[in-house]
Amino acid sequence: MIIEYDFGKKERPADKKFGKPTDAHTVKVTGNAQIHLEFANARIAKLEAALRSAQAAATARPSESGREQILVDAAEYARLLRCKELVAAALADS
Repeated sequence: MIIEYDFGKKERPADKKFGKPTDAHTVKVTGNAQIHLEFANARIAKLEAALRSAQAAATARPSESGREQILVDAAEYARLLRCKELVAAALADS
């Protein structure tokens, strides 16, 4: 007669899993959180600057010397107007 006993083996992997991070990425992120926050902050500032540039370009008056007429279809014009509205809304929230 063989008596099988696992000595808590089934419970130990779960304890190890919740006891400490197992993958290298998690260890890297939690160990260097300040660096990742600074990178995210810089990225957000860069995106906000791009939004401000897009809004400035959309609201700028065309120069009188380089006056050209460009034809676009109604769908393209509607898409450009929608982009302009999205940029304005994103900057209004910030």
